[in-house]
Amino acid sequence: MRFHDPQLLFLLALLVPLFVWIRRSEGRRPALPLSAAFAGEPLPETLRSRLARLLPYLRLAVLALGIVALARPQAVARESQVQSRGMDLVLALDLSTSMLAEEQGREGRGENRLAAAKRVLSEFIGARKQDRIGLVAFAGRPYPAAPLTSDHQWLQGIVERLDTNSVEDGTALGDAILAGVNRLRQRPAEGRALILITDGRNNAGAEPQLAAQAAKALGIRVHAIGIGSRGSAVIPVPSPLGGTIYRRLDADLDAATLKGVAEITGGRYFEAGDATVLSRVFAEIDRLERTPVKEKVFFSYAELFRPLLAAALLLFLAEMLLRGGWLRRSC
Repeated sequence: MRFHDPQLLFLLALLVPLFVWIRRSEGRRPALPLSAAFAGEPLPETLRSRLARLLPYLRLAVLALGIVALARPQAVARESQVQSRGMDLVLALDLSTSMLAEEQGREGRGENRLAAAKRVLSEFIGARKQDRIGLVAFAGRPYPAAPLTSDHQWLQGIVERLDTNSVEDGTALGDAILAGVNRLRQRPAEGRALILITDGRNNAGAEPQLAAQAAKALGIRVHAIGIGSRGSAVIPVPSPLGGTIYRRLDADLDAATLKGVAEITGGRYFEAGDATVLSRVFAEIDRLERTPVKEKVFFSYAELFRPLLAAALLLFLAEMLLRGGWLRRSC
């Protein structure tokens, strides 16, 4: 609770000497007026005499309630709305054929690179509730899979439907970066980042370093993730006899180029040999790409002076009725 005009509460101090005067007055006069003949004889105290002595205090209570009402007490209802500036993020995912490679562990073949990347991306999108996120898919050329959006459930559905047949094969890293930069360039200079996920080296389109310079000029960070182990993996290919066979695929990750792209733009380069490491990489990016959260607090007030004034009025009427009625002679 608060008071709109708290300075008026100092008027309560004026009631203190009035209270002292009432107490002293009680000792100087009897509750009932007596004739001189009986002035020296004590009379038994009655209910009327007791109530009569309370009437001045009733008037004092009326004044106190009136002063507090004038100060306008208010009940505070606190409503808090948390607003984050949020970020604009673009995810650029490699859909070249090599992303179908499956890492070989002690337990045999595991999840292919594309499936692992899609799963981790979907989890990352779900955790970034305040951000707008866009999606660029690329192989031999990039294409915009999804614009910047806050509809993360819809975006997760787009990620789930991505496959390597969406665009001609190849790895156009530079063009993918430029496509992501084009998505982000209309936004304010802070709170923008591009996350590039690939398992290969550039073999089509613009040079990645030149694309990184364009991102740097616009203040857009590029985090590059090299996915897949440095050893060999197996990739499914159609068999001439029908069905599917697995062909061994040597790693072709161009870590130096990806690291250079990240350094140019002020981003980070990560290597993720498997899905577990990839999850940790995205957790680190999630930590790095956070903007300050601003909290706006709104206050609404409910006026409480009306019931106080009503109580003061009722007490005043009661005091007047008692003083002019049943207790009239006692006063």
